[in-house]
Amino acid sequence: MKILVIGGTRYLGRAIVDKLAARGDEVTVANRGLTRGELPDGVHRVTADLSETGSLAAAVQDQTFDAAVHVIAYGAQSVQEAISALSGKIGHYVQCGSTGVYAPLRYVPADEQHPTNPPPELGGFGGKLAADQEALRWCAEDCLPLTILRPTNVIGAGDIPIDIWGARSPAFFQRIVDHKVISIPDDGRTLLQPGHVQDLADAFVAALDRPAKQGIYNITCRYAVTLNRYVELLADALGTEAIVEHVPAEELIRRYGQTDKLNVGGLSFLCEHMCFTIAKAQQNLDYCPQMQPEDSVEDSVRWMVNQGMITKQ
Repeated sequence: MKILVIGGTRYLGRAIVDKLAARGDEVTVANRGLTRGELPDGVHRVTADLSETGSLAAAVQDQTFDAAVHVIAYGAQSVQEAISALSGKIGHYVQCGSTGVYAPLRYVPADEQHPTNPPPELGGFGGKLAADQEALRWCAEDCLPLTILRPTNVIGAGDIPIDIWGARSPAFFQRIVDHKVISIPDDGRTLLQPGHVQDLADAFVAALDRPAKQGIYNITCRYAVTLNRYVELLADALGTEAIVEHVPAEELIRRYGQTDKLNVGGLSFLCEHMCFTIAKAQQNLDYCPQMQPEDSVEDSVRWMVNQGMITKQ
């Protein structure tokens, strides 16, 4: 297939590009040119900024593609620019959403029928929902097959995993190594369901192969763990034991909300249960995640240590 990937130079986007290129697809990456990096042999690159009207249209000009993957879709304007530039030039549009649009969850595990109305205080997932809604509107008007994949938080080698204060700070993981007290919000029983970056990339490839199975899909690992268990897994991967305390989230925000130690929106979101069924993706896309939280945490920690972000004792 000939595929355009919008935002394919780092982490999830790069994992998708690598998998497509490895199997012989003709891949073009469109990004702003800010993240250069080496792409796989044979992958083309064009420069486009979706915040600039007509930028992507000029970049692809008279090219056509079997499908396009929009990895960095946030807000209606981004989707408008992408689909207007590609109207009549693609046969399938695949967009990266987020399970954050379901917050706060009314039931677990949540499925694709769960209501979507994320409040702004839970991390600003309104932009992701607006992107999804715009894609649904445009693709319906153009009779264009649309698949929206909604990952949970991404984990795995290549980026810092989420910490329990809603950020991605290496200092948090170093605290575990240094045997400093780890303040877990509330009672630590909130559910977290991280999806490994390579598994999530596999879901995008599977969706590209199945335009007839268009729709909205939640993608993540097979089960959720509590925040307490997540900290245990991190400590195990670091070869130590975590010293923990439990502190109400409101108190953590009061103490550290005005500092760079804590992401208020991220912490508020993290304190909402994140637990989803992937049955629809398993049935329609043959999605079969290989990595579970235990494996993913170990992979992430190993990568951070190798990158020098964590100094083990």
